[in-house]
Amino acid sequence: MVVQFDFNFFCRKKNACVSILVLASSLAFASDVFAQRANENVVTSAQDAFGTTVGDDDVGLYSSESARGFSPKDAGNMRIEGLYYDQQRPFAFGTQLVESTAIRVGLSAQSYPFPAPTGIADIRLRLPGDETITSFSTNYGPYTSSYGGQLDLQTPLIEDELGTVLSIAGKQAETDHHGVYYSIDLSGLVHWRPTENTEIIPFAQYSKGFDSELKPLIFTGGAYFPPKIDRSVFFGQEWARRKSRTEFDAGLIARGQLTKNWRLQAGAFRSYNGLTSDGAILYRNTQPDGTADLEIRRSPPPVKRSYSGEVRASGVFDEGPRRHTVHLSARGRLVRRSFGGEDTVSFGTATIGVPIVLPEPTYNLSPQSIDKVRHGTVGASYVAQWQDVGEISVGLQKSFYNRTVIQPGLPDAVSSRSPWLYNGTIAIYLSDALSVYGSYARGLEESGIAPENASNPGEALPASLTEQVDAGLRYKITSDLTLVAGVFEVSKPYFDRDLSNLFTRVGSLRHRGIELSLSGEPVEGLKIIAGALLLQARVSGTTVDQGLIGEVPPGRVPALIRLNADYGPAAWRGFSVNAQLNFEDSHYANRINTFRAQSSTTLDMGVRYNFNAFGSSASIRVDVDNVTDEYIWTVNGASGQYEPLEPRKFTVRFAADF
Repeated sequence: MVVQFDFNFFCRKKNACVSILVLASSLAFASDVFAQRANENVVTSAQDAFGTTVGDDDVGLYSSESARGFSPKDAGNMRIEGLYYDQQRPFAFGTQLVESTAIRVGLSAQSYPFPAPTGIADIRLRLPGDETITSFSTNYGPYTSSYGGQLDLQTPLIEDELGTVLSIAGKQAETDHHGVYYSIDLSGLVHWRPTENTEIIPFAQYSKGFDSELKPLIFTGGAYFPPKIDRSVFFGQEWARRKSRTEFDAGLIARGQLTKNWRLQAGAFRSYNGLTSDGAILYRNTQPDGTADLEIRRSPPPVKRSYSGEVRASGVFDEGPRRHTVHLSARGRLVRRSFGGEDTVSFGTATIGVPIVLPEPTYNLSPQSIDKVRHGTVGASYVAQWQDVGEISVGLQKSFYNRTVIQPGLPDAVSSRSPWLYNGTIAIYLSDALSVYGSYARGLEESGIAPENASNPGEALPASLTEQVDAGLRYKITSDLTLVAGVFEVSKPYFDRDLSNLFTRVGSLRHRGIELSLSGEPVEGLKIIAGALLLQARVSGTTVDQGLIGEVPPGRVPALIRLNADYGPAAWRGFSVNAQLNFEDSHYANRINTFRAQSSTTLDMGVRYNFNAFGSSASIRVDVDNVTDEYIWTVNGASGQYEPLEPRKFTVRFAADF
């Protein structure tokens, strides 16, 4: 007899995705004791304010979605265990198999092989240890219809040779626009050490989402904000859903010592993101009274898939206090993406924030276009490190890029380029407390996709040459408190909607900035991560000269401050409090620079209790985001889309390690 498990049927039952986690948690009581999920704390784990993610929490100025005003993920600057990986997932890689994610910019990218101009998001996998750990976690919130659970097991199968990590998670999630969706996640990883100096790590991560209600997208008809709306009301349509989303990532990492001096590592990865249906709810030309032109678009199922990887040989040669490292690398990716074929139906005038029930129309979808990319890069780099003196590195790469866009009824559009890419870094240790650094990098990076309100929504933009130069210093104020200060400039092509509403290149973009990081433990029990970014973004080109767009791109925040603090002295016996203060300065909200979005200051607070019960580690957390319930409109610079800041929300989390 063959038993088939139908995830689609299972997760359409409202509470079923979570119920299996509750039932499975009974397995946790049979395992050895060792702390894992219960003690996760991103503030105490972070080393600087340039971006760290642990579990579902992140701190710092930057993330894989935003660094120095750009997106490392969209640029193609993701790494897994330091190896090149092309991600097609729309959001984060996932938390089940991830130990942490760090953003490599400035000083943290100094000795990193082949740094990227817009920063690198470096994912570290969760590898099994020497003891069996079973962790159960559950959460309620951040909204009234959100709850879920996760069960993790990591265990050695053969002592010092073979171990595994397995995870299952399910949730019913209410989003910031109060649409609801269901999901289940399955992940597994094997860590095999056939010899003392060799390890092989295969992994796979599968995510299935169901019935995700589409978020209404708001665009104004002029230089003004939309009126306030009730942020607790869902005003989309029940029939306008992403009925099913499948995300799958798998990979194989192998690394080992070839000789006394040479080490080889290689990674091969597959990333898949597919929808059975897609669309968009567009409130165009929204007026000050909230009335707008309502359009609802439906698209054929878009699919994005890629194969990527890297092979790298690294030679390390010690010469007294000096170390010389040589890296030889070959990496590449094959990408296939479908887009287009959508049909849009107009429903006349509607009011934002006001629910209405509309009949589902018949859509006439067209054949999709196909975007195929072949991209390979070979390179070599040299790093010299001199103890107590400094370090220097240089790198040279040759990149080969080919893109073919296949559109129905049109000749194939083929573009290719093969630029030389290079980078160099230097750091000088002036004293035990003070060091200075500088770097330059030239890369070929992706440019994201066209927004929903363009005439080519979802189309991937061509890869572009990008340059970055930065410099700065690190000063240890005390042994437990470090200041990093730097300046940078990043230059790349600028994409926006042209006069025909086609999202394409319209000029050149330059970001200049100052970034500051203060991190450490100034007093016992208090860990702080404080960061500040001052950004000057400028566009140049004929579209600016003709007055079609302003010289400041919309959505770029000129001043950003983020302060995280976690206080839990030993005398509190496991209790701690945490807070995050966010400040975003006023910035231009439209392309012609005649209207500015508001500045905002928000405060998030939480309390945590770590305790031991029956020999097991556990924690309870209560977090409140946007404590003062601040209401402002934020703007997406690429599209001009407005959305209200999320209202005050509560989350309760419990985690235990058995």
